[in-house]
Amino acid sequence: MKKILLTAAAAVMCIASVSAQGFDWGFKGGLNLATVTKIDNANMKPTFYVGAFANFNVIDDILDIQPEVLYSRQGFKDGDLYARLNYINIPILAKLHLIDNLTLDLGPQFGIMLNSKAKAKINGTTIKSDIDGMKNFDVSFAMGLSYRIIPALDVNARYNLGLTKLNDDWDKAKNGVVQIGVGYWW
Repeated sequence: MKKILLTAAAAVMCIASVSAQGFDWGFKGGLNLATVTKIDNANMKPTFYVGAFANFNVIDDILDIQPEVLYSRQGFKDGDLYARLNYINIPILAKLHLIDNLTLDLGPQFGIMLNSKAKAKINGTTIKSDIDGMKNFDVSFAMGLSYRIIPALDVNARYNLGLTKLNDDWDKAKNGVVQIGVGYWW
């Protein structure tokens, strides 16, 4: 995990040093519609994400690189059972300019699990517990679109396709998260 994060940080620093075109940064947040694949009856759970981003223009009007650091609540709902998986996610996106103000955003996302909790109602009593056996590191592939409404504000929609198993006891279960949000450019 450390090697991946160090490699990602080095890549961002190299891009920043060779990028003479421009640098922007800002904050973003929005709605997560999170679920876990391969679990029977797992439904999407509405939650949220919030964080910051840096944007490096690499090739004017063609390509930007945008690393982000996001706090992301994920998980799923299954009847009266709610599973909450809290992550610090670090997507590193290539933003391909399609037309004016519209970009196609693609890239890897590395997630560090902060904690995992379950809450269930059994016979009218709420029971809370930690979820055992969860992996501490998650890799996803992020894909989406961003549209810059005005110079200081964009709207974005993204799907994060989980690539790694969450738990050895959950047969091939992986994260699947739809994100819809806004970004404020500083």
